[in-house]
Amino acid sequence: MKRSLGQILYGYVFIFLAIRIGVDILADPIGYCLIAAGCYKIGEVIEDGSKAAYISIGLIFISIPSVFIDFNLVDNGPWHYYANFLFAGEIVLTFYLFRMLMKLAAENGEMGLFNRTQRLFNIYIPINLLMFGLSAVMIAFVNESLHILALLLIIVLLMLNIAFIFLLIAFRKAVKDEKPLTFELGEGSKEN
Repeated sequence: MKRSLGQILYGYVFIFLAIRIGVDILADPIGYCLIAAGCYKIGEVIEDGSKAAYISIGLIFISIPSVFIDFNLVDNGPWHYYANFLFAGEIVLTFYLFRMLMKLAAENGEMGLFNRTQRLFNIYIPINLLMFGLSAVMIAFVNESLHILALLLIIVLLMLNIAFIFLLIAFRKAVKDEKPLTFELGEGSKEN
């Protein structure tokens, strides 16, 4: 479980950080691939993990253009709608990640971690949905106060994403190590 949570953590860091030298060096599809791998393993125990894995697999393919296009510089046209679609997919993925983490904390008796996850969930999802709605409204209306609100929401979202990364680190520390694989040789493998 610890390895799976590590994959989710590193995948999320890949998605959160964008280091561009012509292309995004920390490519989002790689991040989604890591998240899918981690969630798939956890999904064997927690159903929301499977859902998050399937959503991540879809986002691997949807996010390929983000490697080449900086969506922070796009404010209208078809790529703007594509960026909003990708953002909506990220919100849905994060929703299932939060549910998976809350169930994982409850099953392991980590009530402090459960409460921390639920508090962050109650702030993170509504703020993301507000930002998603605001980006749709900003296409239709040009208003300076909307741009100021959008800037404030971007700053809040930045802090919430950092808090989510620290939450994943806390989960990784709290979960016990998996048992290492051991191979036992049967009698047929002995040499006489």
